[in-house]
Amino acid sequence: MLDSLLLTGSWPDLLPLVLEQVDRLTRQRLIHTEVTGDGLRHILSTARFSPALPVFISGSMLPDGSFLPDTKLSECAEYAAKARTLVEAAAFSLPNRYHFEVALEINRQRLAFVASLVALDQSQTASDLPGKDRIRPIAASAPIGQDPANVARWFTALVEAEVPKHDGQLKTSQAAVGAFVQLGKAANTRRAYRSAVRGWCAWVARHELPALPARSEDVATYLADLALRGRKPATIELHRAALRYLHHISHLPIPTTHVLVSETLAGIHRSPRKTPPRQVKGLTWEMICEVVDRIPMTSLVDARDRAILLLGYGGALRRSELAAIQLEHVSLDEDCMRITLPHSKGDKKHQGTTIVIPRGITRHCPVRAWETWLRQSKLTPRNKNKATKPENENEMTAAFPRIWLPAASKNNETPPIHRIGTQSLSDFSVATIIKKRCQAAGIEGDFSGHSLRRGAITTGAQDGLDLISLKRFSRHRDYRVLETYIEDDHALSRHPGKSRF
Repeated sequence: MLDSLLLTGSWPDLLPLVLEQVDRLTRQRLIHTEVTGDGLRHILSTARFSPALPVFISGSMLPDGSFLPDTKLSECAEYAAKARTLVEAAAFSLPNRYHFEVALEINRQRLAFVASLVALDQSQTASDLPGKDRIRPIAASAPIGQDPANVARWFTALVEAEVPKHDGQLKTSQAAVGAFVQLGKAANTRRAYRSAVRGWCAWVARHELPALPARSEDVATYLADLALRGRKPATIELHRAALRYLHHISHLPIPTTHVLVSETLAGIHRSPRKTPPRQVKGLTWEMICEVVDRIPMTSLVDARDRAILLLGYGGALRRSELAAIQLEHVSLDEDCMRITLPHSKGDKKHQGTTIVIPRGITRHCPVRAWETWLRQSKLTPRNKNKATKPENENEMTAAFPRIWLPAASKNNETPPIHRIGTQSLSDFSVATIIKKRCQAAGIEGDFSGHSLRRGAITTGAQDGLDLISLKRFSRHRDYRVLETYIEDDHALSRHPGKSRF
């Protein structure tokens, strides 16, 4: 059963989109019956959607002040009950008196199941009301002066909007403006802003304060509250940027530029109570070789993870860049492999960046690891010369897709093979792979998705490469940022006074 419906726009405008994806029985019930309120929710709760809809767990603030990030599940769901099952299977241990509510989100670009973390007392209060209408429309314009929950839903729907297809109508072009504005920011930035705005809306709702427009004194108080809960200054700066962006797209005065907010942040940065910055450890060449040698290479997952580790190191790639590689982005020759990145952090105009990794002769060569992965997975790039485009052509080119392990064989039957998915791993999954492989190899340290990139740059510095070569290799725009990536353990041996003292 769906707990609610999230509608971006009026139901008559969204009905044709729903009719295209529901089963025949549901289609007849929607066409021949005038349903509103909970009646519509009950009908769509039992509907079967084709193709299956994506399932998301929306980011939210937990009782301890931490944030649950936005998560897209690897599997899709044909109906609401399966979506709930997938969410419960993927969920972490929930705080006391909290549970997930599953909603069907409908807008002009897509349908999706969205699960939200809700306090039991809040949900029971809402559901106990007789005749409670749990269809929650999401307005096209900014919900100025409305309930904080409406502000959070509106912002989420806005930043997830896709560019519509051209049909010659003015409203379609107007909707495209917002979609293109969102594409101006990286996907990771949009995800971070969504979580930050949800955190702000939850906080103002708890203290009965206005969410939009926000008052400068409330923003300063919220940032101080984050600092008292031990949030890092960089995270607090992110929340300030998210609130600035929220008011910017709402065409409202910006409250975060007030001197009270600026001075509060300055005091947070100078406060002795602030949490020390996290020191992520880089995987240098010796360490990456040790990690790779401990991979047993007995399955497709092992071959994929080995290629991810060595390619990430060999190209000083970010975890998001590793996750986004497509087969048609890679070319091989006798000397090297070239990876074309259509989008990357330093490429603001999306002109594309080419990463060159030389071919080596050792068992730790990234190019050989890539060829081993392709040979075992039997993945091939799409045929660009085909006259007709397959329905799922764009989904079949992931260089590092998800892999589902086979079920255990029964009665001495031949064990089933691995099932390779069509979607790429998420950047979060890449970071998880790096951490798990380091842990399996027994290497201690705080590793993350940035450890490959950090370790490659550090190794280059230890090998004596000059800063210009390192900057070209890392694709940094600023030498000051590049220097922060170098973990130099030779401060004593390279001290200018060592030979003089």
